[in-house]
Amino acid sequence: MSLRRDIRLLHFQLRNILGCASRTRAFFPSHGYVKEIDPTSGRSRKAMDFDTEGDMQVSTLTVTNDILMVGCFNGDYRFRSLHSENLSYTEGRLTDHLSGITNHVQVYPCRRSSAPLAAFASNDHGFRVVDLSTNSILSEAKYQYPLNCTAISPDKRLRVMVGDSVDVTIADAETGETLQDLEGHRDFGFACDWAPDGWTVATGFQDKSVRIWDARMWRRNHNGAASPLAVLRMEMSGARSLRFSPFGSGKRVLVAAEEADVVNIIDAQTFETKQKIDVFGEIGGTAFADDGQNLLTLITDQARGGLMSLDRCDAGAEDSYNYLADEESRQDWSRRAPKRHEGSGPLGAFETVTHRRRRALVSGNLDPF
Repeated sequence: MSLRRDIRLLHFQLRNILGCASRTRAFFPSHGYVKEIDPTSGRSRKAMDFDTEGDMQVSTLTVTNDILMVGCFNGDYRFRSLHSENLSYTEGRLTDHLSGITNHVQVYPCRRSSAPLAAFASNDHGFRVVDLSTNSILSEAKYQYPLNCTAISPDKRLRVMVGDSVDVTIADAETGETLQDLEGHRDFGFACDWAPDGWTVATGFQDKSVRIWDARMWRRNHNGAASPLAVLRMEMSGARSLRFSPFGSGKRVLVAAEEADVVNIIDAQTFETKQKIDVFGEIGGTAFADDGQNLLTLITDQARGGLMSLDRCDAGAEDSYNYLADEESRQDWSRRAPKRHEGSGPLGAFETVTHRRRRALVSGNLDPF
């Protein structure tokens, strides 16, 4: 835990002000600038200075390996390259609407090129995609409610959106067209994430629930109603930040940070167990570092807040089923060796569909299909 008293959380509902570029580079807004901190040493420095702009109010922040991006309360944004020591940044404007708060931003590579794109969810009901290589707006769409969080699918074709509505919106990532509305939540939504597997989606709403959806079949009920894979209950309040762990980091988990005091680390394979981390103070966001081996949590309490770093203790665990977890697998393998079929057929335990069809055709007694 690196205690800090310079964290600035300005919005009572938005909780996406922590970004992480690597194990030693984390970012959060402070008073008049964005601060960069090394969680391993506690050393910090300015990463983006707003001294010439007066009281710059940052509402959301995100970081990739090479870009630092912040969204602001008055409908504009700032970004800079992390590969340069120069702290100068590029400015842009999304809207002049009086309620143009930038609620959420996600930076990702374009599906058809290597150009970096930024997807902005705004409080004026607008969703905009900006090409950062030219600093120009590529697309703009309006929805029936303010958008609080969005997440794009790994193949860059779909996008999940949540906001001041009880429904979850699934939209075309390029056109913004609404493809599905998923019912079931009972309050407004502030968090969502799309898992690296491509089909698992998590949404967090103020009804104190996190719902897990399967993108391969949004509507699973016989009557066509939306049906989630699982419904998870939070401890004290709704989830404000949702993060799936990256592939290759060990057992897959979903981190659901509540508005204050509680971080839930959920088994993202079964969604049946979780580890609860109790903290003190409002939570400004979570981020994975070091390819998922570290979990950073920003706590904004003025007296006891700071940057909390948790290390995984199951490093190297398989993402899929591990036979060592089976008690029988601990016995001598030779005692459990599969038996052969009569004759010189293949091993029964490893018999493929092709082998079965071939054996059925030879016997003439079974339908090979």
